Amino acid sequence: MRRERDNRCPQENDLKGLKLFFTKIFRVSTSELPLMRRSMNNQDAITSHAGVFVQARGDQYPPMQVSAAPLQQNPVIDRPSAIPQQGLPAKAYTSAQYLEWERQTVFYHHWICVGLASDVSQPGDAYPTEVAGIPIILIRDGRRSPQSDISSSSAPSGPLRAFHNVCSHRGLQLVDRPCNVQGKLRCPYHSWTYRFDGTLKGTPHFGGYHQDGYSGFDRDRNGLKPIRCEQWLDLVFVNLSGDAPPLADYLKPVTERWSSYNLSLLRRESREVNLQCQANWKLAVENFSESYHLSWVHPALNSCSRMEDHFGFEVGDIHVGQGSLLYQRGVLEHRSLPTFPDLDKAGKQTVAEYVTLFPNLMLGVHPDYFLVFIVNPIAPDRSTERMVFYFVGEDAMTPNNQALRYLPIDLWIETNDEDIHMIERLQVGRRSPVFEGGCFSPQLEQTVYRFQQQIAQAVNGRARAQPAVASTGHDTLRA
Repeated sequence: MRRERDNRCPQENDLKGLKLFFTKIFRVSTSELPLMRRSMNNQDAITSHAGVFVQARGDQYPPMQVSAAPLQQNPVIDRPSAIPQQGLPAKAYTSAQYLEWERQTVFYHHWICVGLASDVSQPGDAYPTEVAGIPIILIRDGRRSPQSDISSSSAPSGPLRAFHNVCSHRGLQLVDRPCNVQGKLRCPYHSWTYRFDGTLKGTPHFGGYHQDGYSGFDRDRNGLKPIRCEQWLDLVFVNLSGDAPPLADYLKPVTERWSSYNLSLLRRESREVNLQCQANWKLAVENFSESYHLSWVHPALNSCSRMEDHFGFEVGDIHVGQGSLLYQRGVLEHRSLPTFPDLDKAGKQTVAEYVTLFPNLMLGVHPDYFLVFIVNPIAPDRSTERMVFYFVGEDAMTPNNQALRYLPIDLWIETNDEDIHMIERLQVGRRSPVFEGGCFSPQLEQTVYRFQQQIAQAVNGRARAQPAVASTGHDTLRA
């Protein structure tokens, strides 16, 4: 019989009991307790973060009461709140207008992972992708070179650029599938052409038969519209607004936490997972961010990574994280995959950690592999998911180790299928008029609560900037 855990909340003035509670029950390291003690002493900050969300009434959104208190200490993760916490209203998951507001705020002003550098490894490679329905193209500049292995550790030659994937002439999507472009990008509609740096090159007959221009036509203003683009590891990020802080600052909480992992050893596995889910994108992120559901939804996973062995942790101001203390590597014929070196010095031989980088990028670091999980909204009730796997060092990528590499991939496919069944039913549930945002476990779902806070803050920021919203037939958010 499994021993029942003591779930009683410690007294606020008992620091010794608090330490025992978080180290034994939450399994949080003692190094993270000072943040918790500071949060416990800051009762105002704790209280202000509770009850952030209010339900929708009628056919309009009331103002979401987002706290102005700083999030650095992350009180909603540091300790359970005594005040009930309410989630985003159902229409945040079903309304086309709400998705449009997310597009204008969450996806416009933050760094968004849109693909991988190895998707465009060769000069002339073009890769169409999207940010919340906005068409984008990644292209590798430079001269064509012989095809190389996508798992190679050598960096691709030529700069990587991002543009809006639309012809400046009549708005046609320039590239509709991954390809290698010879010399220039050509619009198939009227044959306008663009150099790889985005400048407009050719406009055949635009000024009349056999005349490529006319007086007053400004070619410089009609090139492709560039997008701010940066890379970390194999991940390519864009910032549509161009005003986000440096990518290094956005990633700093993650890179510092994972500094004991030599991520330069990662090699990409060619097998990946791509699927479409009939649910709002936020439900996939929320599901990834908590382990409360493991025992009932993932019996196979829970047998080797139990709910009780998971813990939540702080990852800067806007990201959230959780981990498992008892990760078990796959074994076949007494063999297992290579691991990151020196994990014993950091005490991470059996630790796996999962971070949700706001808004829609999920990463998982394990002793023997690295997961990249991107979810992208297509419609309020539809999203795409992409899962890419990286393993540690060249030895892991040999044909002899393929079956070992497929073990975690197969487990993630099985786990994700189970998750999708749940989140699609969560989407159906949000069509009910009686769902008012739900509530959160003060111990096991604070990562989800904090993610929803970030969404509310971003959308509310738009409401404050634009207090009057014209009626479009959709539900509207009041400022």
